[in-house]
Amino acid sequence: MSRLTDTHAKTDPLQRGERAPAAAVDPSHPLFAGLVAVAPRLGAVMAFAGLVQMSFHLISQ
Repeated sequence: MSRLTDTHAKTDPLQRGERAPAAAVDPSHPLFAGLVAVAPRLGAVMAFAGLVQMSFHLISQ
C-alpha cells in the first residue's frame, strides 16, 4: 500500500504538515475550562463597569 492510498496518512494532520483546525480544540483542556468558568463573571463586571462609566459621563455633562 502506497503512502497516497494509506488512509492514516490522509487523515493525520502531522503527516500533511498542517495545523489542527480551530474546531478541534479539546474542551477538557484546563485553560479552556478556566476561560469558560470566568467568562460569565467577566461579562458581568464589564457590564457594570460600562454602566458606571456612562453614569459618570452623564453626570459630568
